[in-house]
Amino acid sequence: MTHYVCDLYGNTNWDLPIEEVTARTFNTEQEAEQWFKDKCSGNSIEFSGFHDTERYVTNWVSCNGKEVGEITKRPSSNEF
Repeated sequence: MTHYVCDLYGNTNWDLPIEEVTARTFNTEQEAEQWFKDKCSGNSIEFSGFHDTERYVTNWVSCNGKEVGEITKRPSSNEF
């Protein structure tokens, strides 16, 4: 099953314990977008839409015109 991982620049998943990264992982695109909407509450938020990159399909997130993070669409480890 596909899942969506939110990564917030300035508080990147690379620096967080696995439990916190798991809390940023969602089953649907809508849940992932809502996580960012909650983080940028009261501000103008924009999503780029998903684009193929070298590694993952990525949706970049901007808040008040500044890129603040991304949502990556990832297959489960047993999907090929």
